[in-house]
Amino acid sequence: MQDNQGVDRVILSIYDAAVEPDRWPEVLDRIAKLADARGAFIFDIDTSPREGPRVGATYHTTNYERPLIEAYLKAHNEEELRDQATFAAFSRSGDQVELVPDTVLAPSRQELMQHANAQTMASYGIHHRAGALLNKDHYYSDRFAVQFSQRAGPPSGDRLRALHAVMPHIAKALNVGRHTSRQFTARHAILDVFDLLRIGICIVTASGEVVMANKEFERQLDEVGAFRVDHTKRLVARNESVRLELSNLFASAGNHGKFGARPRKEAILHPLEQEGMALCLEVTPLFMPDMLGERAFSGFALFSLDTSQTYNIDTSFLAQAFSLTKSEEAILSMLAEGLTNAQISERRDRSLETVSSQVKTVLAKTMSQNRTQLIRLATEFNPRMFVDQTVPHTGDEEQVHTK
Repeated sequence: MQDNQGVDRVILSIYDAAVEPDRWPEVLDRIAKLADARGAFIFDIDTSPREGPRVGATYHTTNYERPLIEAYLKAHNEEELRDQATFAAFSRSGDQVELVPDTVLAPSRQELMQHANAQTMASYGIHHRAGALLNKDHYYSDRFAVQFSQRAGPPSGDRLRALHAVMPHIAKALNVGRHTSRQFTARHAILDVFDLLRIGICIVTASGEVVMANKEFERQLDEVGAFRVDHTKRLVARNESVRLELSNLFASAGNHGKFGARPRKEAILHPLEQEGMALCLEVTPLFMPDMLGERAFSGFALFSLDTSQTYNIDTSFLAQAFSLTKSEEAILSMLAEGLTNAQISERRDRSLETVSSQVKTVLAKTMSQNRTQLIRLATEFNPRMFVDQTVPHTGDEEQVHTK
């Protein structure tokens, strides 16, 4: 069993994977080692195929062979959908990430082993497993699963505590990375495509010195003025409250992941002049990212979403996910356009009181504290809207493709 320093090192490696998704297999290897596990997965459930939902293994430990995984999922998709629905049902409440053991899948171990997929896993040396929701806003994305041999048995004690310590960080890294690097599979192209994104990205050293910033972050520096770069090239927030919150996140990787499966709630909000608008700032530690070519690098990545801008979001999908009425869906669409309550009132020819009430209902249904959190939530459902199609392509982007 690893000590606390081992857990801390794994947490740092998790955040490197937020900007370099190729790192996830080695990160999962480290997590499996922490818990004496046979292996682990990060996966999604794809609801788009005509033939019905499909379980897909996005990332997995290196000891698992991809052809074997795909053969298993093809043979046991229905059983896996059933099992994953049960894991999700036991994991949905609250914001925190909780690992649910496979004991919930059947009244007894004997009955569980009558399931065809359990028998196949046993033939692979997997006798126990557990699952968790890493994203409680979007139930079909960012699932976590870990498997154990008969010798190791199900996790308990230090092994279970280690898994619970790292899972909120996996949730945050995947969530932040959804609208940046998870769109791209070619590591060498990540820096090239940062300038195509409508979300500001800035990488700083541990002392706050700016290493790189994409075009959107530079635009925010010029037009919004939330930050300045001082004479030592350090990034400084102009708002004192924002400076204090950033200082807390810069102090320790352990200060991240406090909101479990809803990491958007950890975002720092820098108020803008427009009513109800803010920059939505998210921070992840960086330990040794290959993309910078500096093996000794230690610092942070800042992601800044300007909610005063207009975004085209999939309102129908969000409306279905959060049971919004047609009126509430229309309100959501106008909020995404950056309209104030007064502007929405004028466009819909409704009283300001009615619109304000509807906005509060939309926020409550989506578990958002404000409209900035709401727009941030929308990014989880349609990350491709953050690619700025007006930016000229250089030709390097041809090597980049989406998930």
